[in-house]
Amino acid sequence: MKYLIFATVCMLLLNFIKGAIGKLHPIISIIFFFLFFAQVYTLILFPLFSELVTITDGIPYSKLLAYTALLLLLSHLVKAILEEQDYSAIAEGVDIAVRGSLVLIWLQQLKPAMTQLTVLLQKLS
Repeated sequence: MKYLIFATVCMLLLNFIKGAIGKLHPIISIIFFFLFFAQVYTLILFPLFSELVTITDGIPYSKLLAYTALLLLLSHLVKAILEEQDYSAIAEGVDIAVRGSLVLIWLQQLKPAMTQLTVLLQKLS
């Protein structure tokens, strides 16, 4: 509930700032976004993903799946804020960088399994 109140107060303040000081509105809206997101991340998202990781501890790659989802969520939010400010090219760059990093992380984690699979397939042929 406090997040809804905080978001509503931010919206009212941003509308006031947009009317009074239009040129500062984009900067202040980004600051408010990151302040709000920092609260949501530290109080909700991080504990949620940490709990999810501890619950699914025995499942292979569950930790990697949870943090992949978290990084994709963060990437989507940053991309949206950049596109809103008309920085589409930078937003696409952020998206490509995060997805490329995730592919590299997954390849590093799956490398032992892929080598075992390759050995098995070579034995079968």
